[in-house]
Amino acid sequence: MLPPVTLALLAVNVTVFILLQNTNWYRFGSIPSYLLNDPSMFLITAFTSMFLHANIVHIAFNMLALVALGRVIEDAIGSMRYIIVYILSGLSGVALHTIYSLTTNNGFNTPMVGASGAISGIIGLAAAMGDRFAYIWLAVQFIFAIAGLSSIAYFAHIGGFIFGFMMGRLYHDRMYRDSTYLT
Repeated sequence: MLPPVTLALLAVNVTVFILLQNTNWYRFGSIPSYLLNDPSMFLITAFTSMFLHANIVHIAFNMLALVALGRVIEDAIGSMRYIIVYILSGLSGVALHTIYSLTTNNGFNTPMVGASGAISGIIGLAAAMGDRFAYIWLAVQFIFAIAGLSSIAYFAHIGGFIFGFMMGRLYHDRMYRDSTYLT
């Protein structure tokens, strides 16, 4: 059985994907130019974009990663910390992608969608907990981001990972400090 937040996130993402088929759902994607032209819409879409997916392959890969990581990480850090890291990692991913887009004019008016930034935060958390494969995953994101080989928002992945890693270090340090006895 999946932990409750992972199960809820899976259900929300799949439900949104099904319900928004054959609609103009992309208007709820995070568009970097909104930050300058319509800041309130930027804030709304920074959140809603985390629950939208471009196609069946996109949602399938993201939900597979969510389930694989969520069942381990949520149990390790608790549901409340997990959802906080998930949401704030997604927003951090939007922020870094927006900074990249505004400074390079690459994707300035293109909607960004997907749970990848949030899931990348969970990968960053796993790295902070000792998962060495997570660092390889991050290196690949940097390589693809620099190479610019696709329309994937790699800087959203990197931003999510960095936030998740920082929170993982904070949680790890706090748990270690709380478990040691001072004499």
